[in-house]
Amino acid sequence: MPDDIYFYEGTKGRTDGRYRFLSNFHKAMMIIDNKKYATVEHYFQSMKHAGTELEEKIRLASTPAKAKELAWTREPPPDWPEIKEDVMLRALRAKFSQHSRLGAKLLATGNARLHEDSPTDVYWGVKGLDRSGKLLMIVRDELRKEVLRK
Repeated sequence: MPDDIYFYEGTKGRTDGRYRFLSNFHKAMMIIDNKKYATVEHYFQSMKHAGTELEEKIRLASTPAKAKELAWTREPPPDWPEIKEDVMLRALRAKFSQHSRLGAKLLATGNARLHEDSPTDVYWGVKGLDRSGKLLMIVRDELRKEVLRK
């Protein structure tokens, strides 16, 4: 197992496609608060506009890229910087707990450091704060503890 795993929706750079399932754009239907979301990205972007008519448009967007595009048509709420990681963690927990195959694949990354190899994202990606990978490692640790309890 490598010490570092790089993932991204595309396969350019250091990614080879095997870890594409870690991407927020990876199709994995989730149910959160009795609503279906096609991807983590759909949930995350729709929560930027929770309680507005835009929330549903984003949730039902045809692709994760379209969901992201719709979300950026309006400014997120002022508290978004403080809550966005909690929103992302909720989505990641849902994805990997509701899809046991994906949870097993996440666990199979062992103790490798996970990095979103985005060429531009300075918050979530490895060229910045690398928060996406760090949150995935939190979810992986939680899944590991859950498996040990069983």
